[in-house]
Order: sequence, then C-alpha cells, then structure tokens
Amino acid sequence: MNDTIPDILAAFDTFDGTYKRNEVDAALALQEEITPHLIAILEKVLSDPTAHARKPDYFGHIYAIELLGHFQEPRAHDVIVDLASLPPEVPHDLFGDVITEDLAAIMFGTCGGSIERIVELLLNREADQYCRSAASRALVYAVIEDTVPRKNVLALFGSLFSGDEAAPDSDFWGFLAISVCNLYPEELMDVIKKGFEDGVISDWIIDLAFFEETLRRGREQALNKVRGNLRRDAPADFHDRMSWWACFKQGTRVSRPPTRPAKKRSKPKKAGKKRQRHRPPRKKKKRR
Repeated sequence: MNDTIPDILAAFDTFDGTYKRNEVDAALALQEEITPHLIAILEKVLSDPTAHARKPDYFGHIYAIELLGHFQEPRAHDVIVDLASLPPEVPHDLFGDVITEDLAAIMFGTCGGSIERIVELLLNREADQYCRSAASRALVYAVIEDTVPRKNVLALFGSLFSGDEAAPDSDFWGFLAISVCNLYPEELMDVIKKGFEDGVISDWIIDLAFFEETLRRGREQALNKVRGNLRRDAPADFHDRMSWWACFKQGTRVSRPPTRPAKKRSKPKKAGKKRQRHRPPRKKKKRR
C-alpha cells in the first residue's frame, strides 16, 4: 500500500468540521491505488450499517461514495446500490442528504453502462422511496447520456403507476412523475392524467400544470434542463461536489458533524418551484 493512503483515509475518517482539500487532492492523484480501499470502506459499512449509523462523527464513507462517484468506478456500483437498497431510514441515517441530492448521479456514474441494478432498486417495493426516486433520476441521466433509449425508460416508468408499486401513502409516484416530466412526457400523458385522477400522483409534489408547461416548451428544452442538472450534480472539479457544504466552516472547526435528516422529513417543494438543496447544512455558495 502506498504510504500516503493510510494518512488520507485517516483524515477522511472523522468529521472535524474541515474539508480535507489536501487529502482529496492526494486521493485524486492516487485514483487507481486508493479505489479498492474506498470500496472496502463502503463494504464495511454495508456489513453493519446500523453500527456505523450510530457513529455521529464518522465521515469516511461520505468521502468514499463521493470520490467513487467522481471516479465513475464500476467496481463500486454494486455496493452503492446495496447501500441504497437498505430499509427505509437507514440510508438517510448513514448518508444524510447525499441520498436526495447526489445518489442519482453517483449510481449512474458508476453503472458502467449497465442499468440492471438501478432498475432493480427502482422496482424494490421495500426500499426507501427517496432511494427509489434517485434510481428513477439515474435512469433519466442514462437517457441523456445515450446509455439507454428514451422510449425504453419511458415504457418502464409508464408501467409503474398502477398503485401497487409502493405503500398507499407513498410519494413514490410523485417522484416518478417528476422523472417522467424531465424526459418530456408526451407519450405518457394519458398515464399521468389517470394517475392524478386516481390520486396516485400527489399534486403537492408536482401538478398537471407543470406537465402542460413542459409540453409547451418542447422536448429539447426539457432534455437540456436535465443535462444541466447532471453537470451540476456531477461537476468536473471534485471540490465543487463537497467543499462548499455548510458543515465545512472555512478555516475553523465545529464541534459536531452535519445534521442528518429528521425521522419525518418534510415534503419536497413542487417541481415547478425552485428547489432548495437538501443536503446537510453547508456554507452557501452561488451556483455558476
């Protein structure tokens, strides 16, 4: 093992309020050497997720999943999907709002062109609804990057509005409807309208007017918006992924790690409104 790697991993291991920029740069320079160790971190968490969730100062798995997503490492894909497939609340207890904000891009980036595990998560009725939502968004990214035909993903999405795919009070269908809308919903409008009529899709999350507005603007604008989302969620510069998080106080230490989502998370804002970033508290930064 490169003598530098243990030092890098040790720096990542414990949250102290400081973004480990130097260690991140070292990890980026040692991508091939450090990748197996980052995967091993996630595998260790998967082996006993509850125990790791009880360690409020533990942070190594956060750096690991973000770096592996940045590396677009296919060898990490299975363990990442397995972590996202843990029972509801456990993924949030482990990863906070990485689940709602970064997981989609991470899963797509590590899939190596194979979407089978992502589809498996989407169809997993026992998985957390936010992780399933991330799976649907990962499939949207797969369409945008020409990994899978748009018609295939829309056909899959269109088959999942029967009302049997989740618990009756789940927001699964609302989140899935957003993904349909992002891919330009023209072919599925009958399915979407019936979903609203049947009460399967919650108009608190997205309303029919947003679909109509998307149709008015046209397919290319809808798909360009998704391309922009992918560039935002998977920036070329790794530091743009993490360094601006509010939990990293520039030049200072804080006494506790970023807060994790409450057990009863508030509903997301409607798709038609500007969404706030729901990660653990971070230092605010203007988007480019």
